[in-house]
Amino acid sequence: MELEFGGFQIVVLIAFLVVAVALVAIFTVVALQARRNVEFELVTETGYRLRRYWLAFLALLLTTGVVVSLFFLPYPSSADSAATVRVSGGLFYWSMSPQTVPAGSEINFDVTSADVNHGFGIYDPDGVLIGSVQAMPGYHNELDLTLDKAGTYMIACLEFCGFKHHEMIREFEVTP
Repeated sequence: MELEFGGFQIVVLIAFLVVAVALVAIFTVVALQARRNVEFELVTETGYRLRRYWLAFLALLLTTGVVVSLFFLPYPSSADSAATVRVSGGLFYWSMSPQTVPAGSEINFDVTSADVNHGFGIYDPDGVLIGSVQAMPGYHNELDLTLDKAGTYMIACLEFCGFKHHEMIREFEVTP
């Protein structure tokens, strides 16, 4: 099941609205029934009987949520065949080698910093943030992406690093 990011957001919105409407309906029914006098023993007996089903429902909901979310983890299954692009950030520049990559290939960005912490963020040709990782001096962090769309991608610093932080932008090409 391959959903685009916007499509997945719509599915989540619809699921949220269904759950929200169901909760409002449940609270309305409970509020309307609370107006009548009911024996304490009947309430206790009903509560103990229903809590078993409620626990089973919550356990099923949690398990389903965990299992479904495993399919949307941002971690690739294998980065062995990925091409490596070495990226280094400094006050107030990005250097990268190589500077062009082929579309559709798996890319492993090896990111470090020459001076202070920087936030390495990659934006696709439509201006959508598709990945980010910290660039830290003395460490090499990795970001694995598949860049399917050909065009001009932008790298920007996502962590305030000094007075020219806003100028810390670089572009690179993804060729067809």
